[in-house]
Amino acid sequence: MADNTKSSMSFLAHIGELRGHLVRSILSIVITSIAVAIYWDELVEHVIMAPLKSTFPTFDIFNQFGELTGFGKIYTESFDISKELTNLNPSGQITSQFFAVIVCGVIIAIPYIIFEIWRFVKPALKEAERKYAGFTIFAVSFFFVTGVLFSYYMLLPLCTQFLFTYDPFGVGNTWTLPSYIDLFVQLLLSMGVMFLMPVFVYFLTSIGILTPKFLKEYRKHAFIVVLVIAAAITPNDVYSMILVTIPLWLLYELSVLVSNSVYKKQLKAKSNDLVKN
Repeated sequence: MADNTKSSMSFLAHIGELRGHLVRSILSIVITSIAVAIYWDELVEHVIMAPLKSTFPTFDIFNQFGELTGFGKIYTESFDISKELTNLNPSGQITSQFFAVIVCGVIIAIPYIIFEIWRFVKPALKEAERKYAGFTIFAVSFFFVTGVLFSYYMLLPLCTQFLFTYDPFGVGNTWTLPSYIDLFVQLLLSMGVMFLMPVFVYFLTSIGILTPKFLKEYRKHAFIVVLVIAAAITPNDVYSMILVTIPLWLLYELSVLVSNSVYKKQLKAKSNDLVKN
């Protein structure tokens, strides 16, 4: 009876602790979302709508690259797709603004949310694993933010410009505000999560689920999976799929190196234990 009470209290204690971490994580999102809402006008002008304009840095970089390689400017005409957006739903602007505020708040709060997750799982880890707390938080934050930045500065502007100007039937394209905000959120969050691939591989290799041999043997299968993921998180055009497939495949190769490094350290640790025994 005492054992059952003890395990029950232990379980309830874990639930209470988890609730505390969840509450603090949600509060961090609320705080960052409020900050985003306060600077909403600046956010719309310089962040959300910026990739839709020819003045965005990405287009200028591609033009400079074209001139250096002798192809000339790639984007010769000025454009501002944001002025072409329409809203057909009475509540479309409200829901789009709310959606954008929350997502931007989540992206800003990610490092703290990861810190709260680490604090929750830390008691279950060994002392040697706890030493890498700072590195883990940094690695997850770094790869997630890198994925978001890649999507924002490469994928989003190039895909939107291509899709909006692609008009083989000569009928023109009309985009709604909610559809663009959905695309904005989908690309940023999905790429942020996908860029965590090396971190997931590190964790799965550490607990013995993955091995570098497995990742190397199933490279061809992994490439198919990467293509499927690229098709799922992009607007379903070949141009966007290529832009996503290249970094995802590079991340897979990086994950193989990460897994190989972890696996070698595990073998070395086992050999040291055998020598000591």
